[in-house]
Amino acid sequence: MKPATTALSSAGRPLWGELRQNLILILLTLFLLLVILIPLVRLLISSFQLGHPAVPEGWALQNYVAAYSLPIFYSALGTTIWLSAIGTVITVTIAFFFAWLIERTDMPLRNLAWTLILIPMAVPGVLFALGWTLLLSPRVGTINVLLRSALDFVGIHFSEGPLNIYSLGGLIFLDGLRGVPTVFLMVVGAFRMMDPSLEEAARVAKANLKETFFQVTLPVLLPAVLVAAMYSFISSMDSFEAPLAVGLPAGIFVMATLIYFTARLQDPVDYGLGAVYGINYMLILIFLLVGYRRAVRYSERFSTVTGKGFRPRVISIGRLGHLALGLFLIYFLLTVVAPFAILLWASLLRSYRSPSFDALQFVSFANYRLAFSNPHLLSVIWNTLALTGITATATMVPAFFVSWIVVRTKLRGRAVLDAIMFLPHSIPGIVIALAMIMAYLSPPLKYLGIYGTLWIVAMGLIVNYIAFGTRLMNSAIMQIQKELEEAAYVCGATPVRTMTAVTLPLLFPAFAAGWVWVAVHSLRSFSIPLMLASRRNEVFAVLVWQSWAEGDVSLAATLGTMLMVALIPLTVVMRHFIVRVSGQQS
Repeated sequence: MKPATTALSSAGRPLWGELRQNLILILLTLFLLLVILIPLVRLLISSFQLGHPAVPEGWALQNYVAAYSLPIFYSALGTTIWLSAIGTVITVTIAFFFAWLIERTDMPLRNLAWTLILIPMAVPGVLFALGWTLLLSPRVGTINVLLRSALDFVGIHFSEGPLNIYSLGGLIFLDGLRGVPTVFLMVVGAFRMMDPSLEEAARVAKANLKETFFQVTLPVLLPAVLVAAMYSFISSMDSFEAPLAVGLPAGIFVMATLIYFTARLQDPVDYGLGAVYGINYMLILIFLLVGYRRAVRYSERFSTVTGKGFRPRVISIGRLGHLALGLFLIYFLLTVVAPFAILLWASLLRSYRSPSFDALQFVSFANYRLAFSNPHLLSVIWNTLALTGITATATMVPAFFVSWIVVRTKLRGRAVLDAIMFLPHSIPGIVIALAMIMAYLSPPLKYLGIYGTLWIVAMGLIVNYIAFGTRLMNSAIMQIQKELEEAAYVCGATPVRTMTAVTLPLLFPAFAAGWVWVAVHSLRSFSIPLMLASRRNEVFAVLVWQSWAEGDVSLAATLGTMLMVALIPLTVVMRHFIVRVSGQQS
């Protein structure tokens, strides 16, 4: 029996037997290729067509000419880049500082901070933005009301403000805070694994804490920080929720909201122009992603981890530890407590009022009773749960099989397959959704009848998360010794049987971590479900936004509070799996 690395490429095996034995692998791979490539090709085709995708009116370059002649295209692109750049600086600075505090100092409650720093991931971006609009809207924002009252005492009077969330500064504030948990996860391992002898040498040379940090620690970790910064910049370029909730009312467009406005909101909608915006947006992010992957590859040259077992010495910061803990708690207050508290308050009122003692008389649970008595809400809850399970399973199972092909076999084209699986990481969610619209409103895919159903939303989310799934499975499979699979082949097991009975159980913690990660992100997903939403496939986050857009702040807050209560425990579970897979200690 041939070893696993040649199980799919044996020259002596008849072609039909080869196909039949690996039919599951082939079908799953073809499914992913079709789901990813067909919509993207259709999006490109639609960019050259006029009219509706279902009934095109001919071919022309008119869409490109129109796009490149509109000032709003360049304005939105410039705003996107500027917002992403400033937000990335804020994000990386905060994440790097907290990673240093938690991993390298004796800050009080470090283990608790490690858990709490992931909780902001449980707050969907749309709820984070909506919560801060209730806190910082110019007229009724709670913080602005308190500030105006305080300033009145010193003779300074404002009719509104003084802070305004509906501004570029407001968008930068939201973007800077949102990405901290992800960047923290990317840099905290570098702090943990850094060779301590470098810092010890600095201390022997009489360098103080500040000099050691800026002259040794920061330069050594700079490659990892720069890689995390590039990832954060790409993620910020893909931001949609805050620009929709905060930027659009202020007339501030980024590329994502420009595409959404063009293809969904303006009258009449212009699918061809939206496709051109989407193609340009995608090409920019692909270029950035190529740079990111090169940076990741070259950053390994600067590794300082040795083969010796060690753990860097914890630095005593004395009474500054309580100040550091206070700064962390302020961050947690801004990212979780404040938006959750204001949404909870709004959910307890039939019509929104700023928090005050007078408003306490109107507090009740009427909104929750009304919500649970609404049959449509029960349908939306079912859609959300079904979408979460379908997406997580249909992402991780194919990702496992495709990664096995990429890592374990010598099939020609496996590198191309791996690249295609990673391609969606460079495609914004709003562009994926637009590509799905183009593909499934046009022949022949429109005859499948899945447009407007839950299946098209699931397919969009699968495309969005498959890159993460394959990266995780690639790494996990590389950790499994090939001899274990070869022993199964000797016993007569087929490749599929070997994968399911030997490989998958061995890497199940990583598989489960990926499943939970995809499930959590599916539950809080917004841009793809919003673009593909219909009465039949509404999910929770979309219903929250629709309630808000229709002016029903109380209902939106009620639904948002319920969603956050469900997501926070799942995020804690996700942290448990992350710790287990990475081998870190709680």
